[in-house]
Amino acid sequence: MIGLHALASEILRHTLDGRPAVAASLLDVVTEHGDRADLFGVCCAAADTGRVALQALFPESSVGVSGEWQLPPAMADQLAGDPHGLFAARFMTAFLNGDHAMLLALFQATETAGYQDRTESICALLAHVRGLTLRAEQGPATPDPGGVPA
Repeated sequence: MIGLHALASEILRHTLDGRPAVAASLLDVVTEHGDRADLFGVCCAAADTGRVALQALFPESSVGVSGEWQLPPAMADQLAGDPHGLFAARFMTAFLNGDHAMLLALFQATETAGYQDRTESICALLAHVRGLTLRAEQGPATPDPGGVPA
């Protein structure tokens, strides 16, 4: 059996390679054999991968250095009907801001929502990170005056 820490890397690898079903199956293994700290670790590993992608997209920004990232109100409104997508965007934003209290609060909210909602929220975060990574592979983004990277 592969270690739970190694499973997080495998989940990310399959996510980035476009195999979300395999990543979700491995996430089930973490859920079954790990604990909440292991699942939280998967979320943080995914968010860190997203941070790296954002650094490539916005090399002049303060990603992971300083500054306050905010979820644009329009994006929050757009995701209002998608609680899993909203979790992904909020978790990523909290991670970029180093807001550990918010990271834990968001994760705990997925836990209280139940197994299925937690899994779908984590999978939405993985999909969000994959999207950021794919976009970063195209090269740095053109700055949007007054905009916040999404």
